[in-house]
Amino acid sequence: MTDLSEHLAEQLEELKMFQRVDKELGATLDFDNVLMLTMDWALRRTGAAAGMFVTIAEQEGLLKCLTALGYSPADAQTKTWRLERSILGRAVRTRQSQHVTDLAADPDHCPEDALPETRSVIAVPIELRGRVIGVIWLEGDAPDTFSAADVAFVGRLAQRAAIALDHARLYREAARQADEMASLYTASRMISASLERPQVLAIAAQSLATTLRVSSVVMADYRKLQGEIEIVHTYRLATARPTTSVLPQLGSALALESLPEIRDAIEAQRASSHSAQADSLSDALREFMATYTAQSLLIIPLATAPTTLSAEQSEVVGVALAIENRHERHFSADDHALAEALGSQIASALRQARLYAEVRELEGIKTHMIRMASHDLRNPLNLAMNYFEMFLDTLETASFSERQKRYVERVQKAHQSMETLIKDLLTLEKVESEREALWQIVDFNALVSAEVEAQRAAAELKRHTLTLQLPAATLYVRGSQTQLRQAISNLINNAIKYTPDGGLIQVRLSAKERRLLLEVQDNGYGISKERQERLFSSFYRAREPGTDHIGGSGLGLSLVRTAIERHGGKVWVNSEAGIGSIFSFWLPLAQS
Repeated sequence: MTDLSEHLAEQLEELKMFQRVDKELGATLDFDNVLMLTMDWALRRTGAAAGMFVTIAEQEGLLKCLTALGYSPADAQTKTWRLERSILGRAVRTRQSQHVTDLAADPDHCPEDALPETRSVIAVPIELRGRVIGVIWLEGDAPDTFSAADVAFVGRLAQRAAIALDHARLYREAARQADEMASLYTASRMISASLERPQVLAIAAQSLATTLRVSSVVMADYRKLQGEIEIVHTYRLATARPTTSVLPQLGSALALESLPEIRDAIEAQRASSHSAQADSLSDALREFMATYTAQSLLIIPLATAPTTLSAEQSEVVGVALAIENRHERHFSADDHALAEALGSQIASALRQARLYAEVRELEGIKTHMIRMASHDLRNPLNLAMNYFEMFLDTLETASFSERQKRYVERVQKAHQSMETLIKDLLTLEKVESEREALWQIVDFNALVSAEVEAQRAAAELKRHTLTLQLPAATLYVRGSQTQLRQAISNLINNAIKYTPDGGLIQVRLSAKERRLLLEVQDNGYGISKERQERLFSSFYRAREPGTDHIGGSGLGLSLVRTAIERHGGKVWVNSEAGIGSIFSFWLPLAQS
């Protein structure tokens, strides 16, 4: 009866102990904390002199220590055991707990495997989903340090630790993936922030180095026809600057025929990693890594994402070489995936930069052509008109018939239209090409007032009443004074032209919700609904009854829209044929 009571008491004590174990292990998702708590409980319960949690490095065929109690830091960090010959390896191979009471007599024991004073050991495998993920190793300084109950306790502790470690691993993996996603998002934003190729290359190299945690990055263009890559940018971390380290010279070319590793990565559009110690390296790549003291190398093809499911639609624009010369580095599958994602972002940014450069070049060609065409048109046109006027001076125009007078008027009107068209083309080109860097803070009240006064003479010639309504406070915008003045001028000029004599033109400026609103209202011919949709298109003129005699190039309202939209605003019209029109636009306000 006494023995039974003692047994029940021991079981109750152990249950209480495991309740505390479960509580402590369940209270943390930190992998290292779970390991330390597990080893702490194992040593406290069994009375072991020292203990380790050992994990399996399958690729190397070794067991390595993750955390230890009772050893010197140097021993804990450097200790390794072979899977095929050690007590720890036997625990992994057999998946059974090992309890050795006479350590010296065990055939799998090596003196270096334990402390000199150790006489007995326990090695308990930790299994999860049918796979051994580690071993709890305990050392005792006497043959009878551990009992069968201790071995059973450590076995049950291992089961609980496996679950806690799995939870901690999942949490750590989720946290790592979140960090990688945040790093990828930040890097992607930085890489895509510029359309200038040199800046894209510089940001891309820095982002790769910091995200992949390598000492330096080499960016190269891929020249498919030449079968080579050309070095276009290099970057080295400020904290990784060994005196013996050098980087490739800009402009140097590497032939892919002798570098199968880089060629294969480009053709497969997959990242590949290599160690300087690998026997399979090509001679050229081995020489490259030796020249630039690379211990490890990650080759990242810069391939744009395919537009269809076919990978043939993607384009490799270059290669990034991530170099680690501080120590040998094993690049994991996650490193490869992260590198490929960044490589795709960089490739897209480089392609955008290339397209931007091409568009900018075309814009320059267009500007040159417009200016050249305008010059070549204006000179012969003026020459023809001068001779035409001289010819008229030699004739008695008073004796012309009505038909002859109409011919003369049509020639003069055509000349005026050509002059207006050339002037508007040059103005529109200037508006489109002016850089935002030259913009300033503009007093919009003063700008509108000055333009109304400038147009007053034209309004009086047609006996119009031209009024101006300004707000009490001065409104400011950031922009080009020339472009904004032209937009205001065109709207007022249109209102004057498209209103029969004796009309009313009202210009109103107001502010609402951090915007200014300019309205130019007339009681002129108006515009029918079906013609309003194309009203702001280039070279379009809304022909309404009674407007055939009014000249114009059809570029005025297009210029207004271009100028206003470049300043972040919007322009529109409310009109009704025969009633009149209200042309309006808003612009974001700026502080004075």
